[in-house]
Amino acid sequence: MKIPIPALFLLAMTAAGCGDSSSGPPTIERGEEIRLEQVGEVLRNYQLAKGKPPKSIKELRSAPGDSGGSDLVITGDVVVNWGVPLPDTKEEGGGSPNEEVLAYGKDVPTKGGPVLLLNRAVRRMTAEEFKAAPQAKP
Repeated sequence: MKIPIPALFLLAMTAAGCGDSSSGPPTIERGEEIRLEQVGEVLRNYQLAKGKPPKSIKELRSAPGDSGGSDLVITGDVVVNWGVPLPDTKEEGGGSPNEEVLAYGKDVPTKGGPVLLLNRAVRRMTAEEFKAAPQAKP
């Protein structure tokens, strides 16, 4: 059986995934979200181990079980609102209604991007949304 060339072309395009560009965020954006999740995990581990949130980079450096998140803060790639206790330290974040901004990439205030909320969920914001969003406070 011979398949007509237009049908073959359509089949190849469908198999290659060229028909739908809304299949998900680009890899770079997901990488930024993962970095913020790592920061959230470091803050969670610190609070579980010490019974309080870190108040500075110096305190965060002593975080047990660091997943690489503290390096992002130390290098300045991620900014943290220090001294803010997490309302929920369960393994999965997002379980509480607290949606104040806890941490964010250094470029978020000017370019937008993902932010880590106090409930440890990650949400994308434009620069304008970020400026209007409540910041987590101790």
